[in-house]
Amino acid sequence: MSQKLAISEVFYSIQGEGKTVGIPSVFVRLGGCNLMCGGMGTQFDGELHNGAEFRCDTVEVWMKATSINVNEILDKKCINAIKQGAHIILTGGEPTMQQKGLEEFMKYVYGKINPYAYFEVETNGTIMPNEYLLLNVDLWNCSPKLLNSGNDRSMTFRPEIIKTFNKLNSIFKFVINDIKEWKEVKELYYDIVDQNKIYLMPAGENQDLLNDNKLNVVELAINNYVNFTTRLHIEIWNKKTGV
Repeated sequence: MSQKLAISEVFYSIQGEGKTVGIPSVFVRLGGCNLMCGGMGTQFDGELHNGAEFRCDTVEVWMKATSINVNEILDKKCINAIKQGAHIILTGGEPTMQQKGLEEFMKYVYGKINPYAYFEVETNGTIMPNEYLLLNVDLWNCSPKLLNSGNDRSMTFRPEIIKTFNKLNSIFKFVINDIKEWKEVKELYYDIVDQNKIYLMPAGENQDLLNDNKLNVVELAINNYVNFTTRLHIEIWNKKTGV
């Protein structure tokens, strides 16, 4: 019997964040997450809880998922894109909650679609990947959550796991609004990740919020010699999902 994954959505678009922004990409969004950005309760009422300053912009999507065989996840459009070199973005939720399924899906893609397929995994950095994923994922887009996410630090800060990711091809995206979050990044992460891998990304689940925050974040990145990333998909499509 084929291994299955809990899938929320699959679509072909462009990468909107981080090191590979603008690259044609097939997004495979997995259901489920071990954290809740916006604070517990935001998934029910859409409000901010537990001191959160932003909420997950895809929570309504990844909370719903269908179990699908790994060889039935991709449609013809996505398969053709991967054959042409589009990256495959394994995202969520938190995709590392389904590691065995991810492993089998990657093996399927390598064997049946493109032996040179390029895989990116978007993770919150709280779960250690298995050996297969550590060896075969091409880029880890690690986005550790700060206190502004509404998650308790005891749930979000895993320094040994972060150190493991830092040894790989990886980046570390931090969602921030202002200087206090930058101070948190420096306090917790400056000694355990390479400075040239740090990306500051403005909070904003829609265009208005993104525009309100991005100038401050750009200036923080410039003044502290780290990278800036926007949210290109929000700038283009606002809150529309599946693009």
